[in-house]
Amino acid sequence: MRPPTDFTLTDQLRMTEREIRRRKEMLHITAEDSELLLNLKPQIASQLDILIEEFYAQQVQISEIARLIGDADTLRRLKQHMRLYILALFDSDYGHDYVLSRLRIGMVHKRIGVEPKLYVSAIRNLQNLLRTVILNNSNKDCSLCGKQVNALEKILLFDLQLVFDTYIHSLMDELSRGKEEIEQYAESLEETVAERTRELFDLARKDGLTGLLNQRSFYEELRRELARSQRHGQEMTLMYFDLDGFKKVNDTQGHNRGDAILSGVADAINQSIRAEDIPARYGGDEFCIILPQTDSVSGASIAKRLSAAFDKTMGDSGVTFSIGLATSKSETPLDGDTLVKKADSAMYKSKKISGHAITVADD
Repeated sequence: MRPPTDFTLTDQLRMTEREIRRRKEMLHITAEDSELLLNLKPQIASQLDILIEEFYAQQVQISEIARLIGDADTLRRLKQHMRLYILALFDSDYGHDYVLSRLRIGMVHKRIGVEPKLYVSAIRNLQNLLRTVILNNSNKDCSLCGKQVNALEKILLFDLQLVFDTYIHSLMDELSRGKEEIEQYAESLEETVAERTRELFDLARKDGLTGLLNQRSFYEELRRELARSQRHGQEMTLMYFDLDGFKKVNDTQGHNRGDAILSGVADAINQSIRAEDIPARYGGDEFCIILPQTDSVSGASIAKRLSAAFDKTMGDSGVTFSIGLATSKSETPLDGDTLVKKADSAMYKSKKISGHAITVADD
């Protein structure tokens, strides 16, 4: 019998795409709910620090929770993870990766001894705080804020289901029988679904000219890689760059020449990056490369290698790279939007320097 460590939590709990979809249907979670929550994200993010401080001020008043937290360093780390948890509520993406992250939250809380009553109490407190933020910023539009609060309640109930699934699974694990056969079936089924999904959506994921991921797929991979790096306590660096002089070449020498340069950039990227790196055409003459398990120093080395590879084949193009690097660290994890903004800001600083230029974002 294969050990549990051979399987993901979604495998163990038979949390297939079909099951995820069914659960959302049962809670009447709709595309409109996702859109409502996504539109709320900027307003929630602007008040996030105050909200988190208020949440933990309430939590530590409960003696059992205060004992579980234990010390100031643990509380600081919890606040960082709560930041990511809350922002994910408003990302509008409640698929496989979102479900896996919620299942892991349940498993961690069970392992450290958080009783279900304490978890339910915490979720209720968080719901009240978020509801207050929504109502205070509603501009007296009761109809809209009512829909927003209702959408939030559905997602929190969805989360609560998933967390309690892991509690129940942990309690019933010793009594389960036929586990290997069921898990092998789930694994085979998900592999089949994944294979069919790749076949159907591969073309939609990539930029037609360069063969690199498009912007939508880039953000999907960025969320996945950030979750993985945070789970394993690793750094992850994002390289964001655009092409200085490209517009002039494109306007004066024609689009064919411009397309050739963009293809040359893609070739240089593929020659320079590692197997685990994930390149994307962000749009126009802007590119991003996700660099897992990479700090800013190693990211700068890859950027230099990329510039050299481009010059080797396209040195007469009249185009140079303005490169920005930003890093998400285990002790100060960043969400995807923040990481992109930091790398973008660093890239604009590089544009003030002639020739190929690399700027590392401040921590």
